[in-house]
Amino acid sequence: MSMPGEGGPASMPPGRPSVGAAISWSFATFRRYPVPFIALAAVVAVIQMIQQVATGPIQNIMIDCTNPQSPGQQAACEAALGAGSLLAITTAVGVGLLATVATIGVYQAALRATTGQAPAFSDLHTSQYIAQYVLVTLATLGLTVVGLLLCCVPGLLVVFFLQLAPFYVLDRGPGVRASITASARAIRANVGPALVLLLFTFLVTALGGTLYGVLTLLTLPFAALVTAHMYRQFNGQAVVSS
Repeated sequence: MSMPGEGGPASMPPGRPSVGAAISWSFATFRRYPVPFIALAAVVAVIQMIQQVATGPIQNIMIDCTNPQSPGQQAACEAALGAGSLLAITTAVGVGLLATVATIGVYQAALRATTGQAPAFSDLHTSQYIAQYVLVTLATLGLTVVGLLLCCVPGLLVVFFLQLAPFYVLDRGPGVRASITASARAIRANVGPALVLLLFTFLVTALGGTLYGVLTLLTLPFAALVTAHMYRQFNGQAVVSS
C-alpha cells in the first residue's frame, strides 16, 4: 500500500462513519475499474434472467387462475398448479442459490478495492469461504422469513442487523454464528449510518430491477462498493482512496 506522495493511492484514515464518503469513493472506484465490475455483475444478471424465464410459466398460470369461472377451469388450474409448482419452486431455489454464489465475485472485488487491489473476474471463484458464505446467506434468509412471519418487524430487524454478515464471512472467514454476531455488533454501534446504508442499498437494488434487470450491471457493483466501504469504516479500518 503506497503512502500519499509516493505515487500510489492514498489511504483514507478511519474516522466517524460517513455514507457520503462511501458513495464518493464508490463512484471513483467504479469509474476506475468498470470492466471487471460489470463483468462480475453480468454473471449475476444472466442467472437472474434465467430464473425469471424459468419461473415465468407458473407465474402466468397463477395469474390466469386467480378467478376461475367454471368448475372445469378450476380443475384445470388445480392440475396445472400442482404439476408446475414443485418444478417452479425447485428451479427458483436452485437458480437463486447459484445467483447467491455468483454474487461472491462482486462482493469480493469490492472488498479488494477497499485495500487498493484491482478487482478481476477471477474474484468470482477464488474465495476460500464459499461454503461459509452460502451457509450465512441461508441462515440470514431463514431468520428473515421467520421474522417476517412474526408480525414483520422482527424480519426487518434481521435484515437491518445482519446486512454486513456476508462481508464478514468473505473478509475473515468466520462461521455462521460469528459472522452474524459481528454484523449485529457493528450495526448496533453505528445505528444511524447503518440505517442510511440499508435504505440506500435498498433503493439502488430496486433501481437495478428496472429495465428487465439490465441496470443490475451498474447497481450491484455500486451497492457492493458502498457496503464494503461502510464495512471497513464500522470496523475502524482504513480504505485506500481511488
